[in-house]
This record gives sequence, structure tokens and C-alpha cells, in this order.
Amino acid sequence: MAKKFTITLGRECGAGATLIAQTLSEDLNIPYYDKDIFRMVSDRSGVLEEFFHVNNERPGNNLLYKFIKDLNPKQQKPSLGKDIVSPDNLFRFQSELILELAENETCMIVGRCADYILKDHDNVVKVFVCGDPDSKVRRMMNTFSLDRNAAVERIKDTDKQRRKYYNYYTGKVWDAAVNYDLCLHTGSMTIKEAAEVIKCYLKQKGYID
Repeated sequence: MAKKFTITLGRECGAGATLIAQTLSEDLNIPYYDKDIFRMVSDRSGVLEEFFHVNNERPGNNLLYKFIKDLNPKQQKPSLGKDIVSPDNLFRFQSELILELAENETCMIVGRCADYILKDHDNVVKVFVCGDPDSKVRRMMNTFSLDRNAAVERIKDTDKQRRKYYNYYTGKVWDAAVNYDLCLHTGSMTIKEAAEVIKCYLKQKGYID
């Protein structure tokens, strides 16, 4: 490993980002973090892990959040007050952990607006994984033993929430290519091929040998 780096993986539901992260984790011998972030943040904060699951990728309801965040950087620190389990505060707990992970180790982070949270960090590779409807539906059906209608609805609902969550906390468009270094369409490549594309990019940038 040439130097420390972080890969962030934004993703459409059913596009296989977690499978890509698992493949890269094995190939590069680096950890990836997905929903296990909830357990880690719960252990640190004392907030029940269930609160993080319930609010998973759901936006808060403070329309001024992004303006307050920008004008008062100190308010990005998690609160231990009466708003400790508010969606905005749970996001701050997760953001604090993501920043520390990126600072201390080479790793991958799936979702959680990690590309935006790490926007001021060096050595971050921002990837977005998408796919055509048919390939995503097939993957969801196979992975979760869903029928086609259930798979279509889960993809629709999940991506709607992810889009709202990302827009709320970043002020940007979730699936806009300009936000990322690489956009991969897994309907036209295998999971292994997608992982290889990311590895090629890492080599070109001097992150791995």
C-alpha cells in the first residue's frame, strides 16, 4: 500500500456496492464500514443502536440545517443534550466517526454521505455505483429472496430516501456524476470487474502498487 486513502461508495439500491466493498476488502486487505457504523457509534455515544437503524438514511426536519452547519462549524459536534437522538444529531455522531476513520486508517465507507463529510480531506476516492432497473431488480430478488414487485418497491423506496437524505445534509444532488471521481454501471459489468476498475484507478493515482 503506497499511502493511506479512503474510498467512499455512494450507491443505488441493488447496484451491488456492498459486494464491491467486500471484494475490494479481500483483494486489498482493508476494512469497509457499512451499517456496522451504527454499532460503533452506539458504543461511543451511549445512544442505543436501534435509534441509528430507525433513522438510517432518513433526513431530519430542520430546513435551516445546512445553513446553520456552514455558519457555525462547532455545531457539527454531536450534542449530548435533549436532542441527542434527533436525526440531525445522529448524523453528527456518524460524521464524527467517519472523519476519525479516514484520519486513522485506510478503509472504505458505504453510503452515509461519506463523500461529502470527507470533502476537505486529502486522499479520498469518491465512487458512485448505479445500474439499470432490470439488473438491480434481479440482484435484489436473488439477495433477499424477494418477488419482482417487492424488489421494485424496495429499490424505489430506498433510493427515494437516499436521495432526500443526501440532498438534506449536503445540499447536492445524490446521483450527480460531478460529485464523484468514478461512476460505475454494474448492469454492464460484474462485481469483480467493477472492483478491478476501482483498483486500476487507485494504481493510477498512486494509492496502491
